[in-house]
Amino acid sequence: MVYISEIQRENSLKKKLLQRVKYFFNIIDIKNKEEKNIFFLPIYDNKKTRKYKIKYLSKKIVKNIKDEDYVVLSQSLQRISILKNILYSENINILNGRYLFKCLNINILYYILNAKNENIESQEISILINDFNAINKDIVIELAQKVKTLNIITNNIDKFIKIEKYLYSEYGIVLNILNNKKNGLLKAKIIINIDFPEELINQYRIYSKAVIINILNKIEIQSKKFNGVNINYFTIEMPEKYKIAGFKDEEVYESIIYNYNYKQVQERCKEDNIEIRNLIGNKGIILEHEFM
Repeated sequence: MVYISEIQRENSLKKKLLQRVKYFFNIIDIKNKEEKNIFFLPIYDNKKTRKYKIKYLSKKIVKNIKDEDYVVLSQSLQRISILKNILYSENINILNGRYLFKCLNINILYYILNAKNENIESQEISILINDFNAINKDIVIELAQKVKTLNIITNNIDKFIKIEKYLYSEYGIVLNILNNKKNGLLKAKIIINIDFPEELINQYRIYSKAVIINILNKIEIQSKKFNGVNINYFTIEMPEKYKIAGFKDEEVYESIIYNYNYKQVQERCKEDNIEIRNLIGNKGIILEHEFM
């Protein structure tokens, strides 16, 4: 795993001069912090950098990390689209915390229910899901055993028949599989949107005060009647030993568990005492009273 950051301004005169030389000659620094390789690009976080310089550095960094499939960018570099596009064009993925977000869906649900002063056993939860992969299967099985009622809203009903039969035969749990845009979400108070894009979810009639957790992407609910809570991201509390200055904690921690399966991620998060710090909506941090 490689971490890519902009250079940090130095205080001493000697280091400042050395930094200017590196900036002028486009020298990329490579440092190791607790077995993490951090590449420092000669770009200042508060200084506009010419496009040709960014393109040159982007191509140079690609040559240095050609064996990497994933990278983590600092918060400042996340805003440089030229760099990101060149990385993507070379099939280098940029971690964005979404896989961790997905694996922490139960933790997020508990965070919400704690704010609402409700227990999970009494809940009716609706999941928006089309892709029937291993992690989505694990999420459905886990949630079905914890909540009172689990509704699956999907365009691919046939894919979920097997898991419906499995839950009933193994646990006596009845899974509701639906695809009704008119009424499927009309009474759903908590919705976990696993993989519905914005265009698709907005085709459904949604309960006006629903709490929606958007796992895959940032979503905006178009309905003027919607006055609920629309969750698009999260922040975590994690051990200080993992933190890297200038990087999002969620993305750094995801880099630790990115090749773990669903159950392994949950075990590691429990071991590291990972907790949800905040949930983020379209307008920023969502306050606990907004869930009431």
